[in-house]
Amino acid sequence: MTDAAPAGGTPAPIEINPFFGGFVLETLTIGLYGEARSAIREYLQNGLDAVMQAVDGGIMAFADAKIDVTLEDDGLVIRDNGIGLGVDLAVSRLTSIGASSKDYRVQAGFRGIGRLAGIAFCDRLVFLTKAQGESECTRIEFNANQLRKDMAPASGGHLSLAKLLSKNVTATRTTGETPDEHFFEVRLEGLVNAPGESTDLDQMVDFVSQVAPVAYSDEFTFRAQIEQAASDRKFASTSKRVGPSAALEEVKIVVHDGDRSVEVRKPYGKAYPVGRDSVHLDDIEIVDGQSRRWWGWVGVKREPGAYKDDLTRAIRIRVRNIQIDGTQIMGEMFSNVPDAKSYGRFNDWYVGEIFVDPTFVIPNSRRDGFEEDANWATLQAEIISLCDRLGKNAYEISKNAQHSVQRLAKDAKAIEDRAKALTSASTQGHTDNLLELSNDVTKAQRRVSRAFKHADLETASQLRSLENKLLDAKTKAVRKLGITHAGDMSQLREQAQLEVLRELMKAFRNQLEPETFSKVVQIVASVAGTTDF
Repeated sequence: MTDAAPAGGTPAPIEINPFFGGFVLETLTIGLYGEARSAIREYLQNGLDAVMQAVDGGIMAFADAKIDVTLEDDGLVIRDNGIGLGVDLAVSRLTSIGASSKDYRVQAGFRGIGRLAGIAFCDRLVFLTKAQGESECTRIEFNANQLRKDMAPASGGHLSLAKLLSKNVTATRTTGETPDEHFFEVRLEGLVNAPGESTDLDQMVDFVSQVAPVAYSDEFTFRAQIEQAASDRKFASTSKRVGPSAALEEVKIVVHDGDRSVEVRKPYGKAYPVGRDSVHLDDIEIVDGQSRRWWGWVGVKREPGAYKDDLTRAIRIRVRNIQIDGTQIMGEMFSNVPDAKSYGRFNDWYVGEIFVDPTFVIPNSRRDGFEEDANWATLQAEIISLCDRLGKNAYEISKNAQHSVQRLAKDAKAIEDRAKALTSASTQGHTDNLLELSNDVTKAQRRVSRAFKHADLETASQLRSLENKLLDAKTKAVRKLGITHAGDMSQLREQAQLEVLRELMKAFRNQLEPETFSKVVQIVASVAGTTDF
């Protein structure tokens, strides 16, 4: 059955003339990214594409690829020595919105909108670029201040997108450049409500160290192991590149501010804060997806508790070694483990990274997740299976720690009972028992202190209660001794000091190199007058 033709004759076609107003640009720039600093990530991402194109095109060696980030008095400059844009392409390419010739399977930025993200927090957004073999440099300036005014709701969006850009964008060329030079430079001038990273070198380094494709720190014990794993598991996008750094697409990024310059490295190091203490990774586990479309590494520790450092805590997901979102994606996957909603908290119990094949899944426009398709569903199912295993392991460690607390509680109760019995009786004949009780309390207090280091909030509350009970027991014993045997207090103090010294030396032995520890032993022996530790 078909619909009847409308009365009055044959339908005549009507020409469609779509009108794209200025609000479109506002949505794709100011409105797209949740944080202004995301613009910095976008420019670093474009810089990665540019330097890799230069490397793959034989223009320069991978080791020479570099991105410089310079903090100025009222601006920010991000410059790469990548392939650059020739004079015949620069203007049309950089003033096109939502159009890009990049291949999403090979390059990080491909939608053609990230380059304008800086409009949100500067008065002038300037692009300078030059291709190898040319003597001209192209300069394109966006009047970001006026663009924001024209895109504001109060302006009504009456200008078309094309007219909006024509009104607020200028382009010029300069000659006399060195032909061999090639670069792309982004200048954000006249900062307005800019993110803290734009004006503080340390904040910028911290941010870049997490989101950008930089190398691991030299002090990270497992660096070589991870880089070798990357070489053994090259994705199609990096299969032609040689070397571990190339497989991970690690690029040298240097942040400058006046006389200070810092080469950025990923923040993973030797020790990580957990609870009240810091812990070392015992090992890492290299993990592989069944689909072979992702792989990663996960740090292994025996201590219970969540990592506290925001720079390193939790497992991160990366595409072309650029972080996608923060820690939320993996946190949701832990929470989505079947019948184990409480596992959501266990992402913070780990450090690690998962590297995803860029030819298999597509990051969304905000780069805080992925396009919801069958491939992403496949990866989610595989990674959730990993989260299930890691969650069970964390739960087992937590349970064992809880059992330790229960043992401490039992021992503390026994000490309390002994304290009551001894302090209610005469000290005659019980001095040695009181000294022994005091020493046992000291040992129990050390056990509580060690348990505190990695305790979660609930466990810490239980430990604090035990700590108070032990302190009461020791106070009673010391007071009882002090009534008639003040001289024994000297012996008690010496014994307690020696116990503390032994614990310190045990810690030094575990943490220091043998040669250094030997020197510490000599120094302590000369001060303490004994080697009985």
